[in-house]
Amino acid sequence: MRKVMIVDDESLVRIGLQSMIPWESNGYQITGVYKNGEEALEAAKNQSFDIVLTDIKMPGMSGLELIRELKKIAPHIKVIILSSYNDFEYTRQAIQLGVKDYISKYELEPKDLFHVLNELTFSEEQLSNQNVKQKAPFEADQWALEKQKMIDHSLLDSSSEQAFPLWDQLCTQAGAARIRWITLVPLPREGGYSPSEYKAMVFLAEEMFARLRNPIFLGESQLCLQGIRLEAEDETELQAREACERMASEWVSAFAHNLNITLKVFYGPAVDGMNNWHRAHQAAMQLQSMSFYRDDHIYFYEQNQETGEFSEEEWVALHKKLRLRIQFLQFEVMANELIELLADGGERRYPKEWIRLFRLAASQLADELMERFQLEAGEIREYFGTLWPFPESITQAQSRQQLITLLRQMTEQSTLVLNRRQLHTSWVNRVKEYVGEHYATTIRLEDAADFVNFSVNHFSQRFRQETGEAFTDYLTRIRIKEAARLYRETELSTEEIADRVGYSNANYFVKVFKKTTGQTVKAFKKEH
Repeated sequence: MRKVMIVDDESLVRIGLQSMIPWESNGYQITGVYKNGEEALEAAKNQSFDIVLTDIKMPGMSGLELIRELKKIAPHIKVIILSSYNDFEYTRQAIQLGVKDYISKYELEPKDLFHVLNELTFSEEQLSNQNVKQKAPFEADQWALEKQKMIDHSLLDSSSEQAFPLWDQLCTQAGAARIRWITLVPLPREGGYSPSEYKAMVFLAEEMFARLRNPIFLGESQLCLQGIRLEAEDETELQAREACERMASEWVSAFAHNLNITLKVFYGPAVDGMNNWHRAHQAAMQLQSMSFYRDDHIYFYEQNQETGEFSEEEWVALHKKLRLRIQFLQFEVMANELIELLADGGERRYPKEWIRLFRLAASQLADELMERFQLEAGEIREYFGTLWPFPESITQAQSRQQLITLLRQMTEQSTLVLNRRQLHTSWVNRVKEYVGEHYATTIRLEDAADFVNFSVNHFSQRFRQETGEAFTDYLTRIRIKEAARLYRETELSTEEIADRVGYSNANYFVKVFKKTTGQTVKAFKKEH
């Protein structure tokens, strides 16, 4: 493959040329990208290039000056001008220097560029690997392998001790006593990112890491950009964090400005030497879960940061509670309890645990709506729109606030469905009115069924479907509710109150009161 150097002071141009053009499939390889003539010239002294694509007007050494100096080092190198300047004087000087073509970089099409490149001719003596200093192939390959091993654990061998001789050598030369893992995560967006966008991210990260003193870019894995920061023995944690914040702010700004991508930066703990790199990596990756709870751009791992899962006993208890709330159509009460639980114990659980819990609630809510109301497809679209199916919507939540908003919307719309359906079930309202007028007397299930001309079995099933509770439970709730009011507002005895709400046996009434309210009569009266 022909080796290509790119020189341009505009970051977007450098990134675009690397990410948007299929170099390797056309027989070319980008082996150096530089932002000014000085950097490019220094690189040309240490490695070979077949082709140079350079801008003309750059800070410091201009493109024309660069070409003059390059010709002294490698007379046969092919140069193509990529510039926005069409001034004749520039063109004349370029021709005098042996430039092969002059292309507008803002109107560049890949096919036009390759047409120009493919027209270039090279003799055998102009091959890139002749008469130019090259890095030792073995060392370059070893360096790349060590980097890749650190971000792709599948490449590690089975031994517990992993050797990174070049990293150890680098740390020694740099006087680094500690390392800190860096993970850059582009904020997920609808539709995801294209391969060319990921390439652009990698190239921009490489460039920005190279410009700074301590961070070293490792590469891309799991849709994240990985790196390491070397820290000196005498650098305090406060100094290190301040430096990390400055670096991260620069990265976040550059990604937003150049690529229109929102970036989050995660720093693992500072660990001693390369032997602990794996722990630093794991901590930085684990720290990503914190972005679910906080909408920041920069995150630091804290040593006392503990995150876990719900125990089996907790899951069983939560499942039962959710089922009861939904069965009794207490949708908004359920939502409030879940949101309160999330507020109290949020960061102590992995985000996936909250997604799982809210998904369980959404699934049970959807099942109840379908089973109770037999909703048609058109009704589902009318009531819930893109919220349906509920579980899938919950799974898409990217933050705590999104999770809360989705659950609120689901329960509010479900309550609306409930209210509309109950409005159309007039027989239920008639039964409730009947109970409200006759709860002080004996009311049997048969009496209520006869009142609306239903059979006992049909009435019992339909009442539970429409209200979420058995008729006898509803009757008890109404009676005890009235008893509680009488205790609060009157001086009547327990026997008198029991009789007024339909209980001829005061002892039985006291037992029912405690079961329904969770308090004894004595405790209730004392509290109220």
